[in-house]
Amino acid sequence: MKSKVIYLLACLFAWSCADDDQIQVVDESVKGLSFELNAVSGMQIGTRAGSPIYSQEASQKVTRVSVYAFKKSGDSFLFAKSFTVPGWTLGTTTLIYAVAENDKLSPGDYKFLAIGRDATDNFALTIPTADTTTIEEMYAAITNSGDESEIFADVKEAIVTDAGTRVSLNMTRKVAGLLGYFKNVPQILNTKTVKFLRLSISASDKSVNLATGVGAQPSAGYNIFNMDLSGQTVSNGYYTGNDLSGAGVIKLTNSQLMGSYLMPVSSVSMTLGLYDDTNAALKEWSVRNSSVASFDVLANHFYSLGVKTSTTSTNGGGGEGATPDNAIDLSVNDEITISITPGWAVIHNLTIQ
Repeated sequence: MKSKVIYLLACLFAWSCADDDQIQVVDESVKGLSFELNAVSGMQIGTRAGSPIYSQEASQKVTRVSVYAFKKSGDSFLFAKSFTVPGWTLGTTTLIYAVAENDKLSPGDYKFLAIGRDATDNFALTIPTADTTTIEEMYAAITNSGDESEIFADVKEAIVTDAGTRVSLNMTRKVAGLLGYFKNVPQILNTKTVKFLRLSISASDKSVNLATGVGAQPSAGYNIFNMDLSGQTVSNGYYTGNDLSGAGVIKLTNSQLMGSYLMPVSSVSMTLGLYDDTNAALKEWSVRNSSVASFDVLANHFYSLGVKTSTTSTNGGGGEGATPDNAIDLSVNDEITISITPGWAVIHNLTIQ
């Protein structure tokens, strides 16, 4: 009797991958239960969970991959088994994992959830119960807003047969990214000393559905960025900027660069502001999506206040078509443009007033 076979091709992209929801055809040539995982590795930036993002470059820091199998039962797909893929390390691009014969799946209609994570993130994943947990109940949760890092996932349906089945899983980020790049922050504004540069959001979610990329577990707003400028030197009345040379980041003179991952969340507003040592606002801007002050933060979208396409230069890496740095000048600008880069999923234009 032929072995029951699943051959899962999981392609982890640091940018958006085309999604194909069709059930794959049987491949008679495949023998045994195996996973072939391919990753397109970008530049590895920053550190681990909660670490800043220093540019709009597409990158991934996946070091561990799992695949969860959910078997159809009536109208639901219930958890059957999970597979941990060994040998995946930072920078891995291709890995083939053959599952032992005694760990194979019984024939049937399945949905597979592939999850890629970094080594030390702060996510707590749903622990599924056999024959009880549905695939729609799989979440990644954090304790505190700001603890986010990258997490990738994808879902596909396939019929498992003795003849063998091929399934392609294209994993994309289930979090959003946000970059802030500013220059010429004044030390004195309205006769007051500027101490904090802050970007706040009106609400947040503390978990994300791994199957859909939709945020859940509503929570209060928080400060995405809260930079204390008081330790920086001052030149010609402007703060000289945060020093990221230790991280290999090259940026414009007198510039402040910071970034973060965000849980997807619906209908939020953002405020950028300069504040004194009592937290009194000296100047504030309302972040807008075109003319709309309330907008959704979506999974695999990158929201950029200012433009920085390369960590290692201010000219976008040089060459034809390179986009040079464009930090927002907070000494003169009343409007700030935010774009979402195509290295993630979608481009949007946001402004502040």
